[in-house]
Amino acid sequence: MQHEDEHDGAGPAPQPRRRWEWWHRQTTTTRRVIRTTLTLLVTGLASALFGVLTAATDSSLGPHAAHYAVTPQHEIVIDLGPLGSVLLDSPLPWPLGVEVTVHEIPMELTAVQPSPVTGLAGDLAAYAQLVSQPEAAVADAALALGRDALGRGVVMWSGLLVLIAGGRFASRGLLRRELATAARRPGVVPLVGAVVVGLVAVPVAGAVRDRPAEGTTIRALAGTPMEDLRMTGRMAQLIDTYGGYLVDAYEENETFYASVTANLEAAYAESRSPLRPPGIPIVSPAPADPQGVGADGSPTHPASPDPTDGPSPDAGPSPETTDDTAAPGAGMPMPARAEPTARRRVEPVTFLHVSDLHCNVGMASVIATAVRLSGAKAVLDTGDTVMSGTSVESYCVNAFAGAIPDDVPLVVSTGNHDSVTTAEQMRDAGYVVLDGDVVEVAGIRMLGDTDPTLTAIGEGTRPEREESVPEMGERLAETACAEGRVDLLLVHNPVAAVPALEDGCVRLALSGHWHRREGPELLGRGNRYVGASTAGASGGATIGPLNGPAEMTVLRVDAASGRPLDYRVITVGTDAGVELGRWYSFPRPADEAAPSGDTGEQESTEEPTDADASAGTERE
Repeated sequence: MQHEDEHDGAGPAPQPRRRWEWWHRQTTTTRRVIRTTLTLLVTGLASALFGVLTAATDSSLGPHAAHYAVTPQHEIVIDLGPLGSVLLDSPLPWPLGVEVTVHEIPMELTAVQPSPVTGLAGDLAAYAQLVSQPEAAVADAALALGRDALGRGVVMWSGLLVLIAGGRFASRGLLRRELATAARRPGVVPLVGAVVVGLVAVPVAGAVRDRPAEGTTIRALAGTPMEDLRMTGRMAQLIDTYGGYLVDAYEENETFYASVTANLEAAYAESRSPLRPPGIPIVSPAPADPQGVGADGSPTHPASPDPTDGPSPDAGPSPETTDDTAAPGAGMPMPARAEPTARRRVEPVTFLHVSDLHCNVGMASVIATAVRLSGAKAVLDTGDTVMSGTSVESYCVNAFAGAIPDDVPLVVSTGNHDSVTTAEQMRDAGYVVLDGDVVEVAGIRMLGDTDPTLTAIGEGTRPEREESVPEMGERLAETACAEGRVDLLLVHNPVAAVPALEDGCVRLALSGHWHRREGPELLGRGNRYVGASTAGASGGATIGPLNGPAEMTVLRVDAASGRPLDYRVITVGTDAGVELGRWYSFPRPADEAAPSGDTGEQESTEEPTDADASAGTERE
């Protein structure tokens, strides 16, 4: 009692000392924000870890279908079943790796082969391409794994937050107090610890137990991008013994396309008009047939100067008698040129047209070189990028997209060998996939759409939507006419280009499909140009060194008016030789003669190159 009296006389009783003084000095709102933030961070990190470690997807590996799953082994393990495994160091952060279970090659890629030997040869070439560009083979799988991990993590995170919210609701907002009370009960903390350790230890122990053997390196792959590859089982001995054939195919492919690239660079270095025609008269009339010669080898159009030879002596420099817009065909009369009313500045934009690539990824580096040397602002692909539109052919899509510089758009209208799946793969790879709406690229308004049919090897052709090729052409013509101005129409099948051209709503239509070059030819008030195969497709395989000539077309369009100006063809031969064709003008309707000064050369905004400068006197 005496103690209590003394205490009463000393004032109020002191408050007991708290463990977290800083925490209790904060306002209720501050503590609530901190608790919520920590809860979100902890549950978010746990969910992200769960999503990454459980991510899986079905994709492709070269010509094979494959299943990908993330593991904590820090290795890329390619499971070949009873044949063994392929091992690679993982590029992912420690300790993450990927296990790839390889399945069959889809029948669509092998159903029609003249013989088993031909099929095996095609597979060998496909594997050689896989060795040359392994990154393209797994690009889609890596993207799909990332998406799957994100999806699983979001689901897990949402579940945890709902669980916490449900606990708070059930405990009437006293969840922390209930958990603290439960933790004070004997045995609860050790039990929770044991569960957590088990959840971590069991997967880790399983990963360690299932770790494959170290494997051995393959001597035959030395000097290739896969020289660090290791293999286990009998397959290692088989590849080590016969892998020379694979390496020979790889080296043959690499050597051939390296020679093509070097020859292309040499052709541009020797050209006196690498980026544009050199002067007036700057271009020949468009040839009357794809080759520009008759059956006897004589020209089918009036003789005209090669741009590299300078102006023709008898042509004269007078604007009234020289024109870069001559109509096609020999002897066709041109209307009298009107007196000049105003000089309009022409703004040439350069494009590179490719078509019917048919998975020949060897041409990817050649196309990229042509883009660089020509100064193309975009690549225009008129379809048939793959063979059968299967999911495993994403490798082809990624290889072409990966070769083109990121700042150069790759615009595509898919073909009958490309599928809806292919179009999605292209969008994922960064292509601009035309889908029936007008888009603007480098100041040029473009229209096109995916082909409504699908042709798969061994399965024939079938519709992919309720629309025929002519019906698609009619629909695109209506869109073009409604838009008021469409400069370029990209459609794989040339038949689909006819309605818009005949209606006068498109200046230039680009196509492929026929594997031969035709045009340009006037239809209505526009030009139809059909490009040959850029893969050298001539009825045989398109993988490996070329079996037929491959072509690309450099073309220029006036951004101010949308008028096609001129073009030249780049031809790659089966001997790796490159021919850089002369410049030709696109024909114009007879009633559309340009006024004096309306030329892309006199008013061009391009700066002359050194090669152009050497012909400066001739241009003047």
